[in-house]
Amino acid sequence: MKPRFSIVLALLFPFLAAAGPSAVAQSADPHDLYEQRCAGCHSEHAGEFVQESVLREDGKLMGRDGGMSVRALLARGHGKLTTAQVEVVLAHFHEILDAGALFRDNCVICHGRAVLFARSHLGMKDGVLVGRYSDRAVEDFLKSHGRLEGAEISAVVKALSNQVTGETYRLN
Repeated sequence: MKPRFSIVLALLFPFLAAAGPSAVAQSADPHDLYEQRCAGCHSEHAGEFVQESVLREDGKLMGRDGGMSVRALLARGHGKLTTAQVEVVLAHFHEILDAGALFRDNCVICHGRAVLFARSHLGMKDGVLVGRYSDRAVEDFLKSHGRLEGAEISAVVKALSNQVTGETYRLN
């Protein structure tokens, strides 16, 4: 039996090696990554953590308390993330800051967590975020729902779109 396993491993190795860490970074769900590696010591969800503990100065993420670079902290091994995973987490933190607390302040009371809501009720169709069941553009719908205006609507649509970027959530 060992020779068969060795043959299978030898045949698969080139494919696994070709995938490399960048494939892991591209396929890593930032929510799962945060919850598996960070939530044990920090807030349960990345959105809460970022809003409470992270700020952006000159495009760089910094800790609110100590003013330390989040990139530097993670690169030193905090959270035991790979280089690719650090990039996924940092991109996610930037997206959270870009979105602000609009979803939390206006939508969470009825719709729960943005990631769960987006992945179960929304999808992308021809590059437009739409309701999975209504097929209606979310941006148009929000003009008469949720007490958001102009730039707030765009920010929420962008944040929700970021949650459904995987091929699993495409509707066309």
